[in-house]
Amino acid sequence: MDFSSIIHFLTDKTRNLSSKALFIVFGVLLLIVLDNTFSFSYYYNTSQKVSQIKEINEGLKDSTFSISEKKKLLKLRNDIIEHKTLKDKTYDYLTNLNFETSDEITTETVEKVELENKRNPRIHFITSAWWLVLSFGIIAIVLPFVLLTERKDFFTTLLGFAFMGGFAYLIALLLSKTFSFIPLIDNNPIYNYILNVILSGIVLLILLLIGKKNNKKTTANTVYN
Repeated sequence: MDFSSIIHFLTDKTRNLSSKALFIVFGVLLLIVLDNTFSFSYYYNTSQKVSQIKEINEGLKDSTFSISEKKKLLKLRNDIIEHKTLKDKTYDYLTNLNFETSDEITTETVEKVELENKRNPRIHFITSAWWLVLSFGIIAIVLPFVLLTERKDFFTTLLGFAFMGGFAYLIALLLSKTFSFIPLIDNNPIYNYILNVILSGIVLLILLLIGKKNNKKTTANTVYN
């Protein structure tokens, strides 16, 4: 699909809004996957940082700068090194499952964090998105056979699975992060794992009901048209 066909698809009035929105979401997900795979933005940002740091280092050698100015340059250099993009901050936030419930540094908080850290992040992630993990496992098993039978549309099929995998991973991260805010129940992480499974199942049920409702609407519109 070339650029003109994409424009035609997005401006085509016969296409419904949901299909266009889904196309845009998939396109954004593809860009994210490609960027994380080939690290385009990472290398660009790193190159920019290195160039800026080199310029600052040259400035630090300049004897005409006062001590206070050099301190500001050192602070600026540190800010550049520590700077994170919005994408980095978002990913760090979603994947940070330390189960902390407060930022206050107190003895009670430290003891609580140490206790809550007994929750295993991997088990927490799996129980929070068990149906997505199960679906991904089934897809991983079925995918080789599908690709062998769909030789003509090999790339399209593979791209479709990549889209679904990336979208499912984002949902799994979101569920895992959301459930991480639930405090430890009765000092036993097993209760939290069980609650994760139940809540995740409820989310799945809601999504199925929404999908069924939308399917009925689409069918009804097709019949009337």
